[in-house]
Amino acid sequence: MDFLRRQLRYRNYRFGLFAVIVTGAYLALVLASLLLIVYVRLFPDPEEVGATFELVPAIIVTSPLSMALLTALEDVDFGVGPATLLLMASGLAQAAVLYVVLRGWRRRMPRAVVG
Repeated sequence: MDFLRRQLRYRNYRFGLFAVIVTGAYLALVLASLLLIVYVRLFPDPEEVGATFELVPAIIVTSPLSMALLTALEDVDFGVGPATLLLMASGLAQAAVLYVVLRGWRRRMPRAVVG
């Protein structure tokens, strides 16, 4: 647990605050695209005929991981619910990687002066 707490303490890293802001903005985009899927599924347009493309914004925001997962699972026939969960998981995984990459190296702590 101490390892996880140390990783999430953004002040200990060189660009920690920047990484938190960018990752938060990315997670907001992922959440907005997933909410669009839920909204279109709950309130469908009665005049719409044919295919709906509500998954496309979520796929674009969470790509390349979502594209790789959806391509690998192409033969599996699953509905919009599991696809939404797959997109959410790929968005969370990419956000974690984005945070780790953007935060940079740890700050050097000053050594204690022994008198």
